Amino acid sequence: MKDSILSQISDLNQEDKSRLYKVIECFLYDNEVDITKEQNKEKGSIANNCPHCESTRTRKNGHQHGVQRFVCNDCKKNFRVSTGSVTAHLKKKELLKVYIPNMLAGYSLEKCAKLTGISKQTSFDWRHKILSALGKFQNDQMLSGICESDDVFIEFSEKGNQNLEREPRKRGKSVFIKKKRGINNDKVAVLISCDRKGNKHLQVATRGRISAEDINQILKDKLEPKTVLCTDGHRSFQAFAKKNKLEHQTIKVSAKEYVKKGIYHVQHVNQTAQDLRKWLETFNGVSTKYLQNYLNWYALKSIIDQNQSPVKKTIAMIATSFSAWYEFKEIINLTYIN
Repeated sequence: MKDSILSQISDLNQEDKSRLYKVIECFLYDNEVDITKEQNKEKGSIANNCPHCESTRTRKNGHQHGVQRFVCNDCKKNFRVSTGSVTAHLKKKELLKVYIPNMLAGYSLEKCAKLTGISKQTSFDWRHKILSALGKFQNDQMLSGICESDDVFIEFSEKGNQNLEREPRKRGKSVFIKKKRGINNDKVAVLISCDRKGNKHLQVATRGRISAEDINQILKDKLEPKTVLCTDGHRSFQAFAKKNKLEHQTIKVSAKEYVKKGIYHVQHVNQTAQDLRKWLETFNGVSTKYLQNYLNWYALKSIIDQNQSPVKKTIAMIATSFSAWYEFKEIINLTYIN
C-alpha cells in the first residue's frame, strides 16, 4: 500500500505535489495546536485580569478539576483561564481543531457538524463563538498611512426570527414586493475601512443613513497619527476628519475623478465592498444580528488564509478573547438592531 501511494504521488504534476505538500504540512503543524496552552499563555500575559469587571486586582483561589481558579478582589467573582472564552462550557473542546478547518473551508453548518461529529445546533454555536472572539483581534488592529473608507448598505434581515412583527419575506418573490426608495431603516450601514498594508476594519454602524457621530465612534481610535483619510464626497466623513484634525482627501467619483495626486483613491475599499457582498451571498442570507460576526471573519480572512497554518493562526487569534462567550450570549438574546 505504501508503494502504491508513493507511486500515485510521483505521478502528480508539480502544482498538485505542491498542494499536497501544503496539506500535509498544515496537518502536521496543526496537530500540535493546543488551545488550552494558547489560552494559558495569553491569560498569563495580561496578569489574569478579571473577565467580569476587567480588574487587575485578582489572586489565585485553589484549583477546580485540576485547573487554576482565581478570585477578583473588586467584584469578588471567581473565574478560570477559560472563563468567558470560546472554550467556556464546551464539553468537546478537543474537537475544535477538527471543526475550525471545516469552518474556514466555507462548509455549511450541517456539513461542519457531520465532519466534526457534533449536532447542527452545536455547529452554529461554535461558529458564532469563534467569530465573536475574532472581533477582539479585529478591534486590536490599527489602520495607518493612507486609509480608504466608505459605507455600504446591506438589507436588514431577521432570518431565523419566529416572532416577526411584519409579513415574512418570500425568497425569490422580492420583485413583487414594493420596496422603499433611497436609504432607509430597511438597510443596515456597514463602515468599511482599509489601509494600503492590507489591514481591514468592518463594523455595523447603524440602520439607515450614516452620520459623522457614527463614523467617529467607530474610527476615532482606529487610525494611527498622521493617517491620511481617503473617501468620497460624503459630508459625514468631512465632518469626522475636521473634528479629529485628519488630512482628508476627497475623491469625487461622480465627477469621474478616480485618482488624486497619483496616490489617493478609494479603489481598494470599493473592491472590498464588492467582494464582501459576493462572499456574504455564499451563506444564503445573514441575519442582521449576526452580521458583525461575519464582518469579523471577512476582515481577517486574508490574514488567516495566507498563514502557513490557518488553524493555528485562528486559535492564536481567538485565544486573545476572554469575553467571546458573553458577547455570543448577548447576540443570541438580541432581538433587533437600533
